[in-house]
Amino acid sequence: MQTLMKKSLFWDVAKVDTRKNEKFIIERILNYGDEEDFSWALKIYGDKKVKAALLTSRALDNKSLSFWRQYFNLDQNKCLQNQSTKKQGWFWKR
Repeated sequence: MQTLMKKSLFWDVAKVDTRKNEKFIIERILNYGDEEDFSWALKIYGDKKVKAALLTSRALDNKSLSFWRQYFNLDQNKCLQNQSTKKQGWFWKR
């Protein structure tokens, strides 16, 4: 439960529910967590739920996504890509 109290992971929320917010929690741990947080996520949610969150996440940055794809030995084409990093808006093209 100590993982859920870390301000480095959940600086913008007051309270998180392990059942209702499981994908959000997993995404935060995969992006910003340490080894202890990752072990906690595997223990609470299991390997399958962590992989499922990884495959469908749009919140992971490219560096984290690349690392976790290698860790779980997943095909790059199976993971969703964060679309905001793929396309530039008209504002940035000026």
